Amino acid sequence: MPDEQPSGARFFPKGMVGFGEDYYRLLFEHAGMAMVATDARFDIRSWNKVTSRMFGAPAGRMVGTSLLSVIPKEGRDDAERALCDAVEHGVTSQFEFMHRDEKGCPRQLAVTVSPIPDHGGTRVGALACFRDITTRMRLAEELADHRKMASLGEMAGAMAHHFNNILGGIVTSVDYALATSDSDIRYRVLQKTAQALGRATRLVDSLLAFAEGDRRHADTGDLTEAVIRLADQIESELAERGVELELEIDPIPPMPVYRKQVNTILLNLVENAVQAMADGGTLTIRLGPADDQVRLEVADSGCGMMEEEAARVFEPFYSGSRSGAGARRHREGLGLAVVHGIVQEMGGAITVTTAPGRGTTLRILLPRHSSTTGS
Repeated sequence: MPDEQPSGARFFPKGMVGFGEDYYRLLFEHAGMAMVATDARFDIRSWNKVTSRMFGAPAGRMVGTSLLSVIPKEGRDDAERALCDAVEHGVTSQFEFMHRDEKGCPRQLAVTVSPIPDHGGTRVGALACFRDITTRMRLAEELADHRKMASLGEMAGAMAHHFNNILGGIVTSVDYALATSDSDIRYRVLQKTAQALGRATRLVDSLLAFAEGDRRHADTGDLTEAVIRLADQIESELAERGVELELEIDPIPPMPVYRKQVNTILLNLVENAVQAMADGGTLTIRLGPADDQVRLEVADSGCGMMEEEAARVFEPFYSGSRSGAGARRHREGLGLAVVHGIVQEMGGAITVTTAPGRGTTLRILLPRHSSTTGS
């Protein structure tokens, strides 16, 4: 920081044992992190060397201008909010924005904004520390890609196993039908073959949903309407399987979503719940507000799960045995893994609450103003 900036002197501590004011000036100027100090109006008072290199502008040109002028328009509201929190409330906060360097390359910057008090404790400005997190984000994306590829590799082996079982059953049944002239047997074989091919089709459909985010049919609608419509469609089928459906809807603001996503989520959760109630029971779908989020729950009165099973329910093709009376196995496949992936894509989170003999509740929390694109 140039010495011709006497107005910036109050931004450096005085009277520190063993060190003078010049020490802290040099410490700020030569720090290995981009640092900018502003006054209470967010005008730049100090701008160190790393900041000059990061933004391609010397301190002499920037001192006296607003720090907000450095931030691109799309990130300015977050920056102003962070600066106000620091100066008005003494709160340290963070925000991120995309910046293009002197070569025009996009760089992701993370900014930590903290208050600057004077000797009397009055907040006189804010300190903004900029970090280039582009490499870290790229590595995180690459790690996520590697993990997805590893997961897809495991899925490929599991898919081959499932298809081998399905096709093996079809081949055996068809061979048997070809060897007989009994029309009733041939009809039953055709029925069984159709059912097996249906399972194979659903398996492929789930895999496509897992890989593509289930946005192949991108018709949108309101979340409440989508939940009520699906509940109406499945109520009679559930009754035939000995399951009573209860629907609990609390008012939420209109929330646009992809109907296909909501249907996929609910159908998989409902099927998982029904298989936990071998002798029938009650299935409850709940929708309502949860602070600044929306809560969607599917709860069953079934046999529940052990803790170690609950920890793995979102793994592709996991098939743990249900615990308790009337225990059944989880459905083998991608059902809950697909749900987990879609919920994450929508910016939400899913959790499971369960205990042996006490049923299971799968709770989804979605951001109230989440985009229908899930991106």
